[in-house]
This record gives sequence, structure tokens and C-alpha cells, in this order.
Amino acid sequence: MSVVRDHDFLEDSDGWMFCVVGDVHPPEGFFAYPKYTPGPGPWRRGVQSFRRTIEKYSMSELKKLLGYLKTSRPEYIRHDGVLDAEMFFLPSMKVLKHYSCVEGLKNIIGKDARDVLEQFLVDFIYEISDSSGVSLEYLGVTGSILLGIHHEKSDIDLVVYGRENYWKIIDILEEKTSPRYHHSLRRFSTVYPISWSDAEKLARRVKHKRTYHGVDFSLYGVRKIDEINEVYGDYIYRKVGIAKAELEVVDSSNSCFTPSIYLVEGYAEISGNRYPVEKLTCYDLTYTALFHEGDRLQVYGKLEEVIDRRNSNKFYSILFGSFEAAGIEYIRLLT
Repeated sequence: MSVVRDHDFLEDSDGWMFCVVGDVHPPEGFFAYPKYTPGPGPWRRGVQSFRRTIEKYSMSELKKLLGYLKTSRPEYIRHDGVLDAEMFFLPSMKVLKHYSCVEGLKNIIGKDARDVLEQFLVDFIYEISDSSGVSLEYLGVTGSILLGIHHEKSDIDLVVYGRENYWKIIDILEEKTSPRYHHSLRRFSTVYPISWSDAEKLARRVKHKRTYHGVDFSLYGVRKIDEINEVYGDYIYRKVGIAKAELEVVDSSNSCFTPSIYLVEGYAEISGNRYPVEKLTCYDLTYTALFHEGDRLQVYGKLEEVIDRRNSNKFYSILFGSFEAAGIEYIRLLT
């Protein structure tokens, strides 16, 4: 099996399709959640149909899926001592097939005959590459089209490797494509406990979900190998509690990856105790590339103490996209 990367898919012997989350994993397997399983649905491969395990991506729905798997397929849940949390987990021994985002795109480009969506993807990818100057070798595709189970109304999920490449393509897309403002507004206003005006502020910021010639697509960043600066166990995480924090963004350059990382300054408070926060970590990819340097945020989420085992330093981070705060966490843009 080739190197497994963020947003790749892994298939088990039962035909379950797991989406890989992040690039830092335990040596014996992968943090990945089952996104498609055999069952009635519009996604098909030959005579086999597939269904999605969750209707729309939210921490509340993922928490329900976690609870279901804990009783039905406990081998796919891991209480991780490094992250101090229960996680979706696919052991290496369960992997039957690996779907690489990069190789998947190469295979579609190399096809003699493509369906309508595949042809749209190839034309779009070439246009993006030509306009941005980003080589095809740094582009990939994920989701149902990578798995070959897509249908004519499927979205396209693009992957860009490298921080600099991602920001180049985002700039190009803002010129050539249309924002999915109403889609984003509906999500912010229904999934998170914030006001309509707060949802509008956030929806106007969304860069990575757009429409091109009537086809919806998303753009996700993945680190190049030389941009991965940690291995599993370098950082140890310990839950402090659910906290409200007032933060200012000081560095958003790594907000294009999974998780989205914002370096921040400010304080979180729990029961009158204040904690200096240095990092906002968003596993909820709705918040990809959303905030800029100088933005002031009010955040309600999981406060963690983080121990860097390489130098014994400690700092505090707010995690957005945790099971503990599912349904109650939020981020408000104050400026």
C-alpha cells in the first residue's frame, strides 16, 4: 500500500469506504470515518449501491455514528491516549484497498472514455492548473468520484497539495467561479447555535465551496510531505473543559489543511479561571481558510492542554469539532 494521505479513502472487506482524516496516525492504523457503506442510495458501482453514513457533515451526526459503531463495530472505535478522546479508527489489518487522491485523478485523466462528470473534472483541473501555474502533480480528487461511485449530480471534491499551491488556486477560483453563499448560510444558521447575522458574516467568508458552470465543488488542502512537521505522539492532549474564549488571529497560513490551524492570542475562561490560548484547531472543515490575521473571534469549544514531548513545552489550544462539545460549540466573528 502506498503512503496514505489526508482525504484518501480506504475500503474494508465489507465494502465500507473510510475517509482518512489528517496526516498524523498511530502506527497500527488510521484515523478515518466510514463515509459510504453498501446499501440503498444513489451512489453505485456496477450492481452495488451505496449510502452515506451521515446525511450532512456535523459533529452531532458524527457523534451519533460513533455511538452506533461502539455497539455494532467496536473495532472501528479507538480511545486514543495521545488525543485523550474517542476516535473513528481503521486498523491497518482491516484495509482491503487504498484510494489515493493523486492516483485517482491520474486514472481519470488517463481514461479513454469518461462520463460527463469525469470529463467536467478533467477540463476544470486543466483550467485551474493553467491559470494558477500549479502543476497537475499537486492536484487530486476525493469523494465519490475518486471511488467511482458518483452519480450525475455529485459534487466534485478537489485536493491541492502544498500550502502555497492552495492559496494560489483559491485566488484563481475567486475570479473564475461563484460562491455558494446560500449553502454556507444555511449550514452556519442551522448547525451552530449562532444568530442569523453571525451566520451571514461567516457565510460571506467561505472560499473553498463554490460553483462552476452549475457544478458544485469543494477545495481541500493537504500538506506536502516536507510540510508535515510532526509524528504521532509528538503532542499529548489533555482535556481541560468546555470553555468560552476571546481570541485574535495572528497566523492563518495553515488554515487550509485538516485540521485547520489558526495561531491566536487571547484567553479562555472556565468557572472564573483564565487560560492563555495559542492555537485554534478546527476539525470541522466548514472553517477552512475562513479567518484572517487580525480577526477577533468568540469561540466556545473544548479547551485542551497540549504537551510538546520534543521540548516539554506546554500550551493551551481550543479544539473546534469535538464530540464533547457537539451541538453547542460555535465561533462568532467579532470584527
